[in-house]
Amino acid sequence: MTVAIRLHRLREAMADADLEGVLVSQPESRRYLSEYTGTDLPPRDSAGYLLVTGDRQILLTDPRTQGQAAAEATEFVIELYGGTTRMPERLRELVAGAGIRRLGFESHHLPYGLWQEVAEALEGIATLVPTPELIDGLRAVKDASEVAAIRASVALNDAAFGHLARALRGGHTEAELAWEAENFFRTHGAEAVAFDPITVAGPNTAIPHARPGDRHIGADELVLLDIGARLNGYCSDMTRTLCIDSLPPHLSEIWQVVLDAQAEAESRVRPGMTGREVDGIARGVIERHGFGERFVHGLGHGIGLEVHEPPWLLRSRGENVLEPGMVFSIEPGIYLPEVGGVRIEDLVLLTDTGAEVLCSAPKKLRLEEVLSDLDG
Repeated sequence: MTVAIRLHRLREAMADADLEGVLVSQPESRRYLSEYTGTDLPPRDSAGYLLVTGDRQILLTDPRTQGQAAAEATEFVIELYGGTTRMPERLRELVAGAGIRRLGFESHHLPYGLWQEVAEALEGIATLVPTPELIDGLRAVKDASEVAAIRASVALNDAAFGHLARALRGGHTEAELAWEAENFFRTHGAEAVAFDPITVAGPNTAIPHARPGDRHIGADELVLLDIGARLNGYCSDMTRTLCIDSLPPHLSEIWQVVLDAQAEAESRVRPGMTGREVDGIARGVIERHGFGERFVHGLGHGIGLEVHEPPWLLRSRGENVLEPGMVFSIEPGIYLPEVGGVRIEDLVLLTDTGAEVLCSAPKKLRLEEVLSDLDG
């Protein structure tokens, strides 16, 4: 999908919301609409803002990124702020010149302090209208080029998992294994990790977002690997839980329950369902085995330019209706405090008929089985 088509879709959404313009501050939305890849230093130093009106598209930035903006955002007019002119002042001039009375903004992203400055600058000229879902709604359904980019990121992530699985035989610490993941991504084409790798073992696996430490990974305990790459702007995300040798029966049991819950959700998800309904499918499997209270997070989240973005497969905010072209995670888990936890995560592409699982890394419990699948 071209920038022109994305802007056309945005203008249609603006018209439906009775907006003459939209201010875009979130870097991922900015990149989606303009192809400009400037890097923010949040929350205080932005690489630029988009101002989209009914017939113009403007990229506001400062002289440090002017050249990059002009080279990448070829369908945008570049306007500068900086020196003695701050962004809100320059925005006031442009909004007044365009006759904008209602200006949408990304209320989930624009910092309150900057919102105050912009509101004061636009006083008497335009009203700021919060539009948290305007651009998110466009980005939630991926076009063919985005799906291809996610597939490439997932393929790199699968390869990284294989590298980590082979490294497990070396008796690494959790932190060393995290570095193995990051180093693999960086030396195989990724621009960054999508998030800090979660490479933990033993009781630490019972903490869903545990930080790897200097603990050595043992042979008879759970090992949880949650890793993701950012490749050409698009993220991947995958979790596998395994053991090097063997496990007590109760930990093997919860591993199988989590795998069954994931398989049930992946086989039954369809367009038209809500994220909450899909969460309920996997949660039901876990509850029937008596571990409902140990599934402490939602089933999944959308992924694309952000590692966590709409749609949401959660009990708390899973009212969004799933559509073909959405890409999201399915990641049930069971966590036994101070004992161990299991999470198994795939990314899936929703099609007209159901879910296509994008991740291909083996889902086996014992390392020997994992390596056999990888080398088979």
